[in-house]
Amino acid sequence: MSKKILITIKKELRSIFRDRKSIVRMFLFPLIIPAMIIFYGILYDNIDNEEITHTVGVNYEISEVEKQIADTLNIQYKEYNTKKELENAYQEKQIGGYLIYEDNNYTIYTDQSATSGMTINALLTEYLENYSQYLTNQYLTEEGIDLDKAYNHFTYESQDIGESNYFLQVILLVSITYIIMSICLSTSNMATSTTAAEKENGTLETILTFPIKRTELLIGKYLSSAIIGFITSIIGLILMIISLYYSKENYNVFSTINLSIDLSTIIISIIIIFLASFFIASIAFALTCYSKTYKEAQSASQLLNMISIIPMFVNLFETKITYYYYLIPICNYEQILIDLFSNNITLTNLLLTIISTFIYIVVVITYIIKAYNSEKILYSN
Repeated sequence: MSKKILITIKKELRSIFRDRKSIVRMFLFPLIIPAMIIFYGILYDNIDNEEITHTVGVNYEISEVEKQIADTLNIQYKEYNTKKELENAYQEKQIGGYLIYEDNNYTIYTDQSATSGMTINALLTEYLENYSQYLTNQYLTEEGIDLDKAYNHFTYESQDIGESNYFLQVILLVSITYIIMSICLSTSNMATSTTAAEKENGTLETILTFPIKRTELLIGKYLSSAIIGFITSIIGLILMIISLYYSKENYNVFSTINLSIDLSTIIISIIIIFLASFFIASIAFALTCYSKTYKEAQSASQLLNMISIIPMFVNLFETKITYYYYLIPICNYEQILIDLFSNNITLTNLLLTIISTFIYIVVVITYIIKAYNSEKILYSN
């Protein structure tokens, strides 16, 4: 590597590490990963440990049997005389829903657009089914019918044939999305500050008077951007792994996940992140090279962040993924990392990702070099 390229890399890295605001922005996403994982652990454990009592209104007198069923479901009843009183109590938030009994028919009133309303509706439905079951059993017993023969005609069980834990899948989706977004953010910031900002300030013209080729200058700036992207994403990867193991030991919701990360998983992850950093850095330079101002370059680079969230929705919606998906830049990096940590990776998909990335990098870098040989690109006016 040319000595002038190394000098350019050192100069760009030194300038970015001196800017505290830029450092905070770039390393923010990796720090969000452990915070998010631990937050999920605390949140779900609190939900599991917390017994929430839901208050509902009724227009009839509750029997002792109904009270016992309600207690098991953490339902608290308030008795009212009319439907109007129930409606007023609901509007004043004294009850979360109400149950009206008329002509041997029960009607459940809840706001199912709200989470609490959906919960109360489900609990009241279960309550009525349990009460109906009790009345059925009472009738069969009075008729002298054996309940065991009436109900237990056969036995059944369920087996989970899923290949992955859904909760772990969601955590991995969000964490890996943040890892790739940290590359997009840091490389975009570097590309913007080392190209558009220098053109806007007029410093790029001064630099070009130095005894350095334009290609060497560009390569030095590009490599410094890729290095920053690689550093931030590796920090994110390390924090993700540490946070997952920590949460598995400390939070019940993580205790059942099958987390097995070996050396090969880590090595492949580093390779993928390395390739992602170099490709995304090249795209960041391609997007900002025509920008004449810092704000214009920032707007252009937002495309990278938009693309980086696509794989998360693809997986959440359980969209069928084909080989072609692994040829789509940025999306393929996230997907291959998700496959890797979910133990679903295949050699074909891995090779498609690696080979296509090399091709894309060569094509984009060639384009950038040609573009930066143009006077129109180099100067803001």
